[in-house]
Formats: sequence, structure tokens, C-alpha cells
Amino acid sequence: MKSSLRILRAAVLLPGILTAAPSLFAEEKNPSPPPIDEAVKHSLFEPLGDFVDDSILRPKTPFEFVPGKDPNGWAFAVEPYLWLTSLQGKTGVGSLPAIDIDFGAGTVLRHLDWGIMSKAEVRKGRWGVLGDGFFAQLSGSAGLEGNLYKSGDLVLQQGFASLALAYRVIDDRRGFLDVYAGARYNYLGINVNLNTDSGGISDFSTDIVNRVAGGVDTVLTDILGKIKNLSADELASLAQGALAGDRLENLAGASDEFRKILGAKRLADILSTRNPVFARYISAQADAKIAAAKGDLAAALQARADAAKKKLASQLADELEDALPTGIEGDRWWVDPIVGARARLNLTRWLYLGLQGDVGGFGVGSQITWNVQAGVGINITRNIYTEAGYRYMYVDYDHDNFLYLMNTFGVYGSLGVRF
Repeated sequence: MKSSLRILRAAVLLPGILTAAPSLFAEEKNPSPPPIDEAVKHSLFEPLGDFVDDSILRPKTPFEFVPGKDPNGWAFAVEPYLWLTSLQGKTGVGSLPAIDIDFGAGTVLRHLDWGIMSKAEVRKGRWGVLGDGFFAQLSGSAGLEGNLYKSGDLVLQQGFASLALAYRVIDDRRGFLDVYAGARYNYLGINVNLNTDSGGISDFSTDIVNRVAGGVDTVLTDILGKIKNLSADELASLAQGALAGDRLENLAGASDEFRKILGAKRLADILSTRNPVFARYISAQADAKIAAAKGDLAAALQARADAAKKKLASQLADELEDALPTGIEGDRWWVDPIVGARARLNLTRWLYLGLQGDVGGFGVGSQITWNVQAGVGINITRNIYTEAGYRYMYVDYDHDNFLYLMNTFGVYGSLGVRF
């Protein structure tokens, strides 16, 4: 009876044993590899491989331009903004002297006639097109420093529009990094009306003539010290010869700005021994010098010389006031190539930080220009967001008698929509 039970049990278990036997034998011939954690790394480039395979560059969850929307599809954004700018630098047109500008945000806002500012963006996957436009008109009146002008009215128009192609280097739900390249169109318009200062011009001209007269007196004294028994006509002739060329202009000490306004030739014609008014002054001064050397009464002769000097100063003032520009209108546009980068870091689902900067010009349009901004953003809804921060732009442009060397900076705020 017991032997019958053992035979029956073997018959039941045998199929299972035969089925499992091959796998048991295979496990003995091919033992399993050690756990992955125990594997030894040997490649020098494995850290680089880890970085390339990291989810930042090959994200499992890329940045969603519009939350909940396919990040590889088309997406758009429009972002009007307000930039409360301060202006610091100088600008000039034509023969006008450069105007120094130092306006705070409050001053700019008071003199702002109108302005429009907005950004826009189009995206598909890692590629995007970035746009940014700004235009504003300022106007105002101000007193001017110096002797030549007493007041002026200025209308300044400033605008730019940039367009750039962007590529997303780092793309992750935690944030992104874009690099971009494109161009920025710049426009500048200036309308200036100035009121001349007749009293200041007269004082300025008198100062120049007094410097010249001091030089003439030195020349006359030197000649008399070297040559005795000269007549007044001989002394005047020798002095005119000694003062020929550009010596009179050098004695005047006229600035390059003054020469530019009046014109180098007109200044040379006035301060020349060929000018009858100036020749009469030298002759009258020579008479007074000879009379003084002989011990004669020279008061009347000196008064005649002073009158001739006064007339010369009046002639110079009239010429200068006629030559001074009182109204200039001009505009200029140019295009600068730009390269830059921008980044965003998501702190929470609704709060993020943004940073952007670019540089351009490189002598193509501006000598150099750069633009940086940093801000904090809030996702109000799935499609609406707002940002606030600080922006700084520098432009150095100086071509064909048109100068614009300006720092534009201040806080900004925006309200945008994505879809």
C-alpha cells in the first residue's frame, strides 16, 4: 500500500520537475551578473555622458510656454510694457554744440508727449522669434549755460525695434536658457530752437578781441625795444608783418567749437591785418606807442586806439550772431546687429525670475550698444502674466554730424498674454 502511494506521488510531481530542470541547469551555466550598483565605471567621459543625457538638455518635461499646451506646438505672446526711463548723456545735430542731457524719470515723465512700448514672441519647439518695440517723444524748454544762447526748446524722438531668432539651449519645466541673434533698428529725431544772447555774445567777442589786443601791444613793444627812431607808420607796418598768418587766431584762443560755428575762414578774415577795422586799430595803437616813447601826450591817441578796438569787437559780435544757428531739425536711423541670451528660473508654479542681455553695433551702426534687464514675473492665470524689473540700455552713435551718446535706464512693468 505504501509503495503504491509513493509511485502515485512521483507521477504527480514528475512533470513539474522536468519542466523546471532546463532553467535550473541554465542558471548554473550562466550565473546572473552582479547588481548594477556594484558595477564599476571605467570611462573618462561618463560624467559628460551623464550631463548630455540629463533631463535639462534632453527633458522629459520641457518648458511649457502656455501651461497645459503642447510645448512642441505653435505658441504666441504679446506683452505691452511701460518703461519709466531716465536719460543721461549728450546729443547734437550739425553745427550746434552738443547738448548735455541729464533727466531723471520724473522729468522725463513730465515732458513725455506720448509713447508706445511692447514685446512679442512666436515659438515652436526650441525655436522662437523675439520682437521688442519702443517709441517716445519728449519736449521741453530750458535755460542754457554759456555766453552764446540764453534759452532753447527741444523736441526729442527716440525709438527702436528689434527682431531676433532664438534657440532654446536649456529646456526644462524648471526654467530655460535661450541664445538669440538679430538686428535692432534705431531712430532718433531732434528739433531744436535756440534764442541767442546778444549781451553774452558781445562779452564773448570783447574777451577775444582783448586777448588779441594784448598780443598786438606785446609785438609793438618788442619792435620798439629793438629798433629806435621809428615813425608810427613804420611801426604799424612792421607789426602787421609780424602778426601775419594764423598768429592772430592763436592769440584769440578761440575754441574749436567757436571756429566751427563762425567758420574758420570768417574768423581769419576778421582777425587779419587785411581787415580795415583791424588795420586801423594797429595804426592807432602804433601812434599811441610812439607818442608815449617820445614823452608826448598820448591820451587822445590811446582813446582813438580803444575806439578802434571796440569797433573790432562789435564787428566780431555781429558776425558771430549772424552765424549762430538758431533752429535745426534733423533725424537719423540706423541698424545694429545684436547677439544675446535670456534665462528664466521658475521658483514656483506662479513665481519666476527672468534675466536678459544683448550687445551689438560693432561699428556697423552704433560704435557699441548694449541692453540688459532683470525682473520678477507672476503667472496670474494660465494665459495672463505680469513682470516688473529694471532695464538699462546704452547707445554710442556718432556719424555725419549726428551725435547720440546716451544711457537710458529705469524700472519697467508689463502685462502680457500667452496663447
